[in-house]
Amino acid sequence: MSARPTFDAYAADYQHKFNDNFLGKYQRARLHEEITPFLAPGLKILDVGCGPGSDFQFYHSQGVAVEALDISPAMVDLATEKAAALGLDATVHCQDFQTFTSSESYSFIILNFGVINAIADLQTALKQLNKMLAENGTLLIVSMPPFHLFSLLGFFWRGKFREALQRVNGRYAVLPNGFRFQYYRQKDFRSFFRLKKRIHLCPLLPNPDQYHPDRFSGKLTSHLIKLDRSLATRLPDWCGGDHIGYFFGKK
Repeated sequence: MSARPTFDAYAADYQHKFNDNFLGKYQRARLHEEITPFLAPGLKILDVGCGPGSDFQFYHSQGVAVEALDISPAMVDLATEKAAALGLDATVHCQDFQTFTSSESYSFIILNFGVINAIADLQTALKQLNKMLAENGTLLIVSMPPFHLFSLLGFFWRGKFREALQRVNGRYAVLPNGFRFQYYRQKDFRSFFRLKKRIHLCPLLPNPDQYHPDRFSGKLTSHLIKLDRSLATRLPDWCGGDHIGYFFGKK
């Protein structure tokens, strides 16, 4: 199963399921705080796997120009519409990153929320990113790690012990449609890049898909989110989270 139909299927509900979700908003806003110091008006950035343009409002607020691409035609249509509605200076390509070429180098490149996990040939992708990144530029990879407390508890609760071990030890998951996600850690990216900063997103909280805004879970989450935020830049890599944001520079 290729990535294209998988992400086409996500497109219709993506806004509701992730962007309008309390924890989805928290994670994206937390990342935007960390990204802001790396951006400046007029800077041109590369957004790999832009989805429906979830970060376009933020880019517009920062005054940057955007080169964006996504493998899903449905996502690209939504992103193109959003860029036009915002008046964002953006070019959106419907293309697989592994076939994307550019004569430009970018001061900031972002692969947000699990884009890297849909790439099986990691080393080839990292080599390509290294070529496209400016000498003093920053690469942000937001990756799903093997360990996320609530996801593993969910597997155990449902008696899916094989899936839990597969994620932690095998570092992959297979969707019902056959598409395979890879789970990566910091050490998987070190062949081309050096770490500038790491931020853990929801190591103590469920992922947006697991969050249910009833009175109890909503109140518990509002308390835990303060602790989650305070630990975000202090945890060792193995502690994981729903996602981990890695800010890299060239070696």
